[in-house]
Amino acid sequence: MRNRLAASISLLLTVALAAQQEPGAFRAHALFSDHMVVPPDSTLPLRGDGAAGAMVRVRASWGAESTVTTGRDGRWRCNLTTPPRGTTGEIVLTCGTASVTVRDVVVGDVWLASGQSNMEMPVGKNPWSAGVRDHEAVVAAADLPQLRVFTVPQVASDRPLDTCAGRWIVCSPATAAAFSATAFFFGRDLLAAGKGPIGLVVSSWGGTIAEAWVRDSGLAAFPEFAPALAARQAGAAPSLDVLRQRFWAALPVTAPNGQAVLVQVPDLWSRSGLQDFDGVAFYQRELALPEAFRGKACWLELGALDDMDTVWWGDQRLAGSEQDGAWATARRYEVPADRTAVAAAVLRLRLVDTGGEGGFSGRADDVRLVLASDPTQVLPLAGPWSRTTGPELAKLPQWPRNDGGPNRPAVLWNGMIAPLLPFPFTGAIWYQGESNRHRHDQYARLFPALIQDWRRAGGNTMPFYFVQIAPYGYRDERGETTPLLRQAQAAALALPGTGMVVTLDCGDAGDIHPIDKQPVGARLALLARAKHYGDDVVCEGPRAVAAERSGEALRITFAEPVGGLRLVGDGGGFEVAGADGRFVPAVAKVEGDAVRVRADGIAVPQHVRYAWAAVPQWSLANGAALPAAPFHLSIP
Repeated sequence: MRNRLAASISLLLTVALAAQQEPGAFRAHALFSDHMVVPPDSTLPLRGDGAAGAMVRVRASWGAESTVTTGRDGRWRCNLTTPPRGTTGEIVLTCGTASVTVRDVVVGDVWLASGQSNMEMPVGKNPWSAGVRDHEAVVAAADLPQLRVFTVPQVASDRPLDTCAGRWIVCSPATAAAFSATAFFFGRDLLAAGKGPIGLVVSSWGGTIAEAWVRDSGLAAFPEFAPALAARQAGAAPSLDVLRQRFWAALPVTAPNGQAVLVQVPDLWSRSGLQDFDGVAFYQRELALPEAFRGKACWLELGALDDMDTVWWGDQRLAGSEQDGAWATARRYEVPADRTAVAAAVLRLRLVDTGGEGGFSGRADDVRLVLASDPTQVLPLAGPWSRTTGPELAKLPQWPRNDGGPNRPAVLWNGMIAPLLPFPFTGAIWYQGESNRHRHDQYARLFPALIQDWRRAGGNTMPFYFVQIAPYGYRDERGETTPLLRQAQAAALALPGTGMVVTLDCGDAGDIHPIDKQPVGARLALLARAKHYGDDVVCEGPRAVAAERSGEALRITFAEPVGGLRLVGDGGGFEVAGADGRFVPAVAKVEGDAVRVRADGIAVPQHVRYAWAAVPQWSLANGAALPAAPFHLSIP
């Protein structure tokens, strides 16, 4: 629904991407990192890399510990028991003389949030969205330290990957604007209902098709995908992830011996002696830390950098944005308190430009160090930096771009779901379907297959709650395309542990990304509260299951009409038809737990439908103000 460049830009607002690792370097995978949320009273499968045949020891502050030996490929995995909900602590991992500490761990439920752009859409503004309704007030009130978000980078892969980049972000007014809005409101409402702490792992990509999110084996019952799967498997070159690792491994990590020049940051290369240069440059400056900053967490803000960067604080890598699409994105990297426990530090930056302009492209005010606990405390970093030119792009391995795109069977499973597993997710929330609108018959089988495939891969029957696509005036609408897709989505409710959010009342005929995401997240949270946590709350609107003739009318009955039935406004949106199938507007009346529908001129009605259009009228809800799902019913 949007181009991939814009998708990458929006993603990079919240994610510090792939860390460069030397072969044999000891590390935990990115999902197991500072501020993470771990599920309560369960087994956490920690994973990472190290030297082949080395002993890894894991100790948690709550008393659990485990040891494992790395395999021949240097990979390791061990299981760690987790304590009750609400516990806090840290996890220390050691391997020989190397040590990694995962700090600020909280114990709570972790939900996987996935889909296309209506799941990806952030709370605040970004290049393709003006933000959700009242986003300024929402962000200002988002001081929710028990809500943490991990956003998965957008990677399409021909092979299943075992790790991904990213980091856990604690929700605050400084971070919430970049979170997935649907996931944020879901998590916020669960916190308000006393279900916290809550972790959200967001793995989404705008404009993508459902089959891209299913494993090869999960698509075995769909012969129409077999040629694409076979072609990909037979002709697969090294994955894009592998090729990019080779590119970064070929880059120097320190400035070469050469003439350093003094430049004024912000520094555009075309204006400071590097016209028409594509390649690598190193920047460095020393900074004296004021007393107020020492030993305290900070944010390093650098403005937009063109194209990709890696940042070192002293001799240790701090962060980086090392994928396409970041050229217009302002960098904001967390500096942990243990890094600032010094009077002075050296800040080094490696900047890689793959075409066009290069350098710092933001404003001088954008380049600064900000005290995390008091954003009014700022250390300006604009001004003189030393710059040393590194290798030209032509002397490096080619930067790999052509991965075939995300809309191919299984490639998003491979690149964005497989790297997360195994992990004991509490459940999943899903918002996707627009890109499969013209294949509704297939989607009625494909979507349940996706749910079942995810459950098999996770080794559980996790809850799976999804959003029915919102009203929108598609230019390519043909016949009943959109209502049939909504009907296909509802078919997944035949699976146990599922629930569906209806959005007839919170769409926008002129915007495929409606700004009313608050009710979407709230309704997903109601599903979780009622169906998973066992709260006594109404979680679904009326869902029609059958129709029977009653004189010149049809009487429609509903599945568990909890909360009563009511008509909103003029009661519009209902249509009936006779044997000829020609629908006309009908009059509806609530009769207890049923709705009676009739139309003048239709003496023997055989068909009834409701909200049956891309942008339909709607009027039926329950006492909890949850709208009824669209339906199309017939009788003999």
